[in-house]
Amino acid sequence: MFNFTFSQLQEATSFFIFGFMELSVLFLGVSFFVEILNELMNPKKVQKILSSNRSGYLIASALGSITPFCSCSSIPLTMGLIKAKAGFGPIMTFLFTSPLLNPIVIIVFFITFGLKITLIYSLVAFIASIMAGYILERLGFEKYINKEYSTVENSCCKKPTQNIRFAIKKEDISCCSSPINPKESNFWKKVFNKDIIIKTWKQFLSFVPYIAIGIGIGAFVHGFVPDNIIKEYAGENNIFAVPFSAIIGIPLYIRASTMVGLGPELIESGVNMGSILALTIAGAGASLPEMIMLKKIFKMPIMIAFVIVVFTMAIGCGYLVNLFF
Repeated sequence: MFNFTFSQLQEATSFFIFGFMELSVLFLGVSFFVEILNELMNPKKVQKILSSNRSGYLIASALGSITPFCSCSSIPLTMGLIKAKAGFGPIMTFLFTSPLLNPIVIIVFFITFGLKITLIYSLVAFIASIMAGYILERLGFEKYINKEYSTVENSCCKKPTQNIRFAIKKEDISCCSSPINPKESNFWKKVFNKDIIIKTWKQFLSFVPYIAIGIGIGAFVHGFVPDNIIKEYAGENNIFAVPFSAIIGIPLYIRASTMVGLGPELIESGVNMGSILALTIAGAGASLPEMIMLKKIFKMPIMIAFVIVVFTMAIGCGYLVNLFF
């Protein structure tokens, strides 16, 4: 009994250490990349490209489809879009699409499940992500972004508190305008800017507790929840196998890439194809670590809506696959 318990503890600890390190590196890398983009790109162009019109939603979905990020590592880019004042609907569309419909996911699904199921999955994820983003914007959910991120502005663009004649010298022209000195707009100077590194590090430190809590819960589930619980309750004879799989997928933090090895094993154990898809969509699209990190950005109404959308997408895709296969 002691050895069995010790092996579980070992598995949970190993999962926590590896998951925390992997997610930290990804978060730092993506955050640094996003900060560079914020320096190089004009926010007005981002607002125009990702505005709340038809093309904005399509571009956001396409952007999510080509960024090979997991659910947690797509958060820094989401914050960058919020800071750039992109349309709320397209931002949410990107957030739904990025972990569910990227090149890695498509390749993994094609290898594991074949072309037909991959096409059904891709179509459901694409349409549902756009519809969800559009509906959430129409319902006014933008007001539930935490003020820390919804009111971000460049400090040098704020109005001076002193009399403007004395507060601003001739050479202190607002940084909101185009730079006059061409040397200051040098590409490499912007990229290798110490302020970007400091900003990235501070942002990472503010998310460390959320990353640790989310990975810790995932590690506990992986280490101490029996593997056969999925096989027992997600079998072909259980009418509620699909929603059950979607529910347990959230705390499991299952990445789509793990389906290459796990998918065939579950099928051989009697788990139906729809349940496997529901498990993957819920685990990849609304993992517990991601939800804990998103809580720092969004208020509870968006969090609830987010879970409902992913959960509905997982169940719908699962039953659709079971209907035709």
